[in-house]
This record gives sequence, C-alpha cells and structure tokens, in this order.
Amino acid sequence: MTSHANLTLTLAAKDWRLFWADRRAALLCFIVPIVLASAFGMIFNRPTPDATATKLPILVVIEDDGPFTAQVAADLLTSPKLDAKASTQSEAEAALPKRRPTIAVVLPKGFEKLRDWQPSGGGDRPTVRILHHPTASMERQWAEGVVTEIVMRRLARSKFGGFVGADEAAFATPFQVDATAVSAGTSAKFNSYSHSFCGMTLQYLLFWGMESGLLFLRERQRGVWKRTRAAPVPLGCVLAGKTLSTAAIALLQVFVTFGFGYFVFGVQVTGSFTGFVLLALAACGLAAATGLLVAAIGGTEARARSVSILVILGISMIGGLWLPTFLLPEWVRDTALSLPTSWAMRGLGGVTWEGLGLRAVLPNVAMVTAFAVVFLAIAVLRLKSDERRLRQGNV
Repeated sequence: MTSHANLTLTLAAKDWRLFWADRRAALLCFIVPIVLASAFGMIFNRPTPDATATKLPILVVIEDDGPFTAQVAADLLTSPKLDAKASTQSEAEAALPKRRPTIAVVLPKGFEKLRDWQPSGGGDRPTVRILHHPTASMERQWAEGVVTEIVMRRLARSKFGGFVGADEAAFATPFQVDATAVSAGTSAKFNSYSHSFCGMTLQYLLFWGMESGLLFLRERQRGVWKRTRAAPVPLGCVLAGKTLSTAAIALLQVFVTFGFGYFVFGVQVTGSFTGFVLLALAACGLAAATGLLVAAIGGTEARARSVSILVILGISMIGGLWLPTFLLPEWVRDTALSLPTSWAMRGLGGVTWEGLGLRAVLPNVAMVTAFAVVFLAIAVLRLKSDERRLRQGNV
C-alpha cells in the first residue's frame, strides 16, 4: 500500500513539473480566467444599488397636437423613471435598430379623445404604440407600465382636479414601496463580480481538465505511455497520479483567481468558508474526472478537443456560468438541474454573495462530488477495458 502511494505521488509530481516546464503556458492558465471574470463583471456591474436611480431610455413620438396629449407627453419627458427625448417617427425607426435607444412610445393622432374616457364607457379607444428592438421585451413591459401610470394619473387630474385641487400630492400613488432582497443567507447583496468570478473559474477548471485529458490522450498514443506501462507501475497508480496532479493545479487556480477577485474587486466569501473550500475541492475533483473522461472516450486528440469544447461551453451557458439564471428561459433552468455546473455555481454563489451557511450548501457539494465520482468511474472502467484489450493484442 505504501509503495503504491509513493508511486502515485511520484507520478503526480512528474505531471506537476511538466505543467511548470512551460512557464508562459502555466501563467496563462491563471491569467485567462481572471481576465474573463473581470470582463464579465465589468459588463454586468451596476454601480448604484438603488433600482429607482436606473432610468429607461426612450423616445417619445407626438403625433397629436391636443392639450391633453401635450400634458401626457410632458409627463413622459419629465418622468424620473425615464430618460425620455422627443422624436419623430422616422428618427425613432432609424434609432431602434441601432439600439439607441431600444424603446419608442408613439402618441398617435386621436389620442386627445382619451380625455373624454369614462370607466364604464364604450367606443373606440386610442392605441398607444410602443416600438422596440426585438431583444428589448423586458424594456417594453417596463415602458408600458410607466406610460399606463402617467396616463391614468393625468386622467385623474382632468376628471377630479376641480374637486381635490391642483395639488400634485393628491394624485400620488396611495402607497409606498419598500423593496427588500430576501435570501436564505445573512447577506444578500448581489455582486456581478462575485457571479462572474464563480462562473469563469468553474468554466476554466473544466477547460483545464480537458487539457489535462488531451495530454493524457497524447501520451497514450505515443511511446511515453508504452514506457510507463512497461515499468512495474499499476494502472491504478497512473490514473490516481494523473487525477491528483490535475486536481492540485485546479485548486491552485481557484485560490489564485478568487484571491485576485478579493483584492481587486472585493469578491468575498460572506457565507461558510468551509463550504467554499468543500465546493472548491469538489469542483477540482470534477475537473480531474472530466480530464480522465476525455482521455477515455475522446478517441483521437483532434476529435476529443472539438467535442469537449462544445460540451463545456454548452453546460457552462446552460448552467448559469455566463449569465444569471433568471435571464434564461424556464426550460433551460429546469434542464440545468441535471448538470454539475449548475449545482457548483449555485453553491459558490451561495457562499460568496448570498452568505449561505455550510448546511445550506452541503447538497451542492454532494451533487458535484457525485458527478465527479460517476465521471471518474466511467473513465477508469473504460481505460482498464482498453488496457486489457491492448494487452490481449486487440487494438
């Protein structure tokens, strides 16, 4: 048993030295995830935590010249919820495809007759058109809500202003809104940098596992593998050494990447640090298992690289490593529960910005570990089967 452990450590040390032999390539393994995480964090970062400070940019097209229409248009242009500018129909249609901005509200001819609207009245109602870019469906709903509020408030003034006076407070919303973020943890302050560093770290761990597996596949196709197998070294020791070295380098990547995030962007583990370490170990084990799986079922190196890149990018996107899951369709969120990336991402997000405790993230640790064990078992069985056929002369 001791000799096997020594052989495993020796083989792992060999792979460790090979990794550091090319210093520039090794340095890139740490720089790339940091650059990607920083870029994603900057893109999605919202410096102000006050949602009311965010204004929706829109264009207001006024096609009616009545006084009621002019009042509604003035309310839109001065609304604290909108960054509104007056425009013509042609200017709006030219600006929307360029997303500058993505929304235009058109007050059409005949809008003025809305002044005579009665709650129980029938007849035709004027149509307010909202032009929007195809990707701006959420902004369209936002604009529709603001326009509805402004029109109804202006109608209330025109109908009841003589009874209650012209005081603006008389037509204010009859309630106040207190928006509070609720999380299972003690801290629930979302940080785009926390999300991006968790996601890009996990994605690059899988890519590192893939590269380790491709290196192993390359060794098996060359004389290095034959010389290794000619020595009195059990196959289990070889696989254990490869797994240990891959996981060790992956763990170093995790701490370097998150260390940079902590010192530069304030990414913190606000929840259980033990949970963070367990998730990191599980993710590193998953990366090592992924590498062996690539080597076991990849076939040729070129084919294995192409398929692995496609799979890793796919499960990264679906698992929420690129974008927060609420931006994804519901069926994608449901599908993500069958992927290890989703469980790892939820766990790391829980212990970083959500402030979850150890008990809350243990299911995530268990699921990621289970995936790693399954991948490792499949890879070992496949590699042992290939070795057995090779020794029997069945190539």
